[in-house]
Amino acid sequence: MVRFFLFVIVSALLLQANSLQKVSVQLDWKYQFEFAGFIAAQEHGYYRDAGLDVELREYEEGTDIVSDVLTQKATYGVYNSSIVVENGRVKPIVLLATYFQHSPLVFVAQKGIETPADMVGKTIMGTTDELKYSSLALLLAHFNITPKNSHFIPHTFNIDAFIEKKVDVMSAFSSNQLYDLDRLGIPYTIIDPGQYGFVMSAVNLFTSQKEALYHTERTQKFIDATNRGWAYALDHEDEIIDLLIHKYHVGKTRSKLKYEAKITRKLMMRDFFPIGQVNEELSIRSFKQLMQAGALVEEQKLGRFMFKEVIGNANGGVALSTAEKEYLLRKKKISMCIDPEWYPFERIEDGKHIGIAADVMKNFEQKLGIAIQLVPTRSWDESLHYAQERKCDILSLASATPQRQKYMDFTSAYITLPIVMATSMDKPFTEDITTLIGKKIGSVKGYAITEKLKEQFPQMDIVEVDSIKDGLKQVENGSLYGYIDNLVVVSTYIQKEYTGTLKVSSRLEDKVLLGVGTRNDEPILHSIFEKLVAGLDEPTMQEIYNRWTATVEQVPWIDQSKLWKAFALLSIVGLVFFMRYYELKRYNAKLIKLSIIDKLTGLYNRQKTDEKLMEEQRKVDRYREYKCGVMILDIDYFKTVNDTLGHQEGDRILQLLAEVFKNTLRQTDTIGRWGGEEFIVILPNTSLEQSYSAAENLRQSVETFPFGIDRPVTVSIGVGELIRMRTVHENIARIDEALYEAKNSGRNKVCKEPIPSV
Repeated sequence: MVRFFLFVIVSALLLQANSLQKVSVQLDWKYQFEFAGFIAAQEHGYYRDAGLDVELREYEEGTDIVSDVLTQKATYGVYNSSIVVENGRVKPIVLLATYFQHSPLVFVAQKGIETPADMVGKTIMGTTDELKYSSLALLLAHFNITPKNSHFIPHTFNIDAFIEKKVDVMSAFSSNQLYDLDRLGIPYTIIDPGQYGFVMSAVNLFTSQKEALYHTERTQKFIDATNRGWAYALDHEDEIIDLLIHKYHVGKTRSKLKYEAKITRKLMMRDFFPIGQVNEELSIRSFKQLMQAGALVEEQKLGRFMFKEVIGNANGGVALSTAEKEYLLRKKKISMCIDPEWYPFERIEDGKHIGIAADVMKNFEQKLGIAIQLVPTRSWDESLHYAQERKCDILSLASATPQRQKYMDFTSAYITLPIVMATSMDKPFTEDITTLIGKKIGSVKGYAITEKLKEQFPQMDIVEVDSIKDGLKQVENGSLYGYIDNLVVVSTYIQKEYTGTLKVSSRLEDKVLLGVGTRNDEPILHSIFEKLVAGLDEPTMQEIYNRWTATVEQVPWIDQSKLWKAFALLSIVGLVFFMRYYELKRYNAKLIKLSIIDKLTGLYNRQKTDEKLMEEQRKVDRYREYKCGVMILDIDYFKTVNDTLGHQEGDRILQLLAEVFKNTLRQTDTIGRWGGEEFIVILPNTSLEQSYSAAENLRQSVETFPFGIDRPVTVSIGVGELIRMRTVHENIARIDEALYEAKNSGRNKVCKEPIPSV
């Protein structure tokens, strides 16, 4: 008997192995913690669970990663940039995921070389790609450091040349070579491109367009399994280090791998980015910087390069204008309100949007390449109030009415439905509902049907109910004579819950025309969804209808399977606990993000800004030559804006100001809301004079920005510098004095504090 069971188990395993799809991943370096997520997914069977047999390939000298992936020698690849450039042209890769949101690539320079300008005339060691297409190359181009005025040499891939001072500057990874230099006590200076506004990502997972288009499901499964692997690796650091040392034979000490793991956490920026999230905006910015640096031929275009975008386009993606694309790029997500109880068209079930409209929205989301996010509500009436208050951008399925058109635009209809009335079985069929004057007829509060009924039949007793369930229940118990809604919804509920007690006993002449409602203060949103609706074809809609009408017939069968449900629940109880644990961790990560971000402006809040100030003060205290500038800004006469235009308009001004700050300042600068209408900016590696110039530039940007009100919006700015061996409180107090000087001397000015003697 035991042999028989062993035979069955082995046979099952062999059968599973044969059914797995073989894929390969070409890494861009030797095994190390940089690839911990891939290793965890492999070792813990996440790839196998996804139906994949994955081969991880270490980098070998001479390997052309991009070429191997584009020619299908490897299925997927890892690259140190989200954009791959060769001979001035962008290679047609499809970007699947980004794991290091900030590249670890930096310049390490001999002491005495403190800034990029000091590198002119020096010997610089780096790889060809690093010196031509990376963030390092952008830094070199910006400061006009070229082979004509400096000496570029190929990288030896060790630090000996730097230690022996045969080179003045070398490219390095902050997660790798810095550990060795520190351990050996070698002095050095870090020149980080990110501190000068040249930021790129790293550990970018990519594939070919052929793989993305012809094996979309497989590719998505690989991404999901890898993301799951990274989540595990970051939570089980010591276990992964043991694997790297003992199974993958990495020639690094445990302490060095621990150091690499620490830097990896920092570069992944999990407080701000979900694991694997692609930062499209960063890629577009990098492309523009490469173009400005002359690294790309003039006619080169970035094109579609993100996985969702490529797939959406291949599946009938909508042709958007430049303005519409830029709008979506800024928007990042579209918030959506729905009718929480209108099955089979839509419903909220376990916090998710389901039904016909939900599938249509998924179709739109795929084409747009950005999230359409549900805003939960308890009733349709509440959804309408949310839309009016701009808590949601769209209504997924709605009809135009004069009242709604005051705050919403409406697309062409993608669903047209007849209107019917449900009554109890004993009521006769009614051809003309005007014969029912004196009878109570129910319709959902806020529905377009309800508004139209009241307008067309003012003499009838139309009773507003909370939902279709409420209306039909009142018909069943005799509180209402009938309930009016569209045919599909009424028929569905009668079939599910009221067979033998309710029936359709009247059909009205009007029809319901249902499209997408979009907020009318953003007309470009309406044009986007009008195109999406126009692109819906009959086969797609028929498939969606079939899916949800079929579900109605399956409900009774599902109700008879309680015993099986109980057995299945017991079988997967362990998995449920694991999933709950994972969800809690994910929600905790979101809570951490919420705890450091100011909800209104999206900038850092006071708590996080204080932490950043403490970090920079420690750097200033430790490194004598390190400089950090600080600005404190106050909006001039902001109280009058709130008092005369209202707090809602004041909030809008604050949000626009936050965008001006982000667009004007460097990506490496920390911008925080200090309180009320006061803001603070921390400028790392920046002197007082440089900070003053940045502040003046920011002041002018605010002064010239069109805020859309009949009065100017300006700021007063106090500028200072963190001074060594003083407390943060002392330093901020001096900068605050400079702010008050700017306000007292006429406002819309920049004043800097005098540097005190140390």
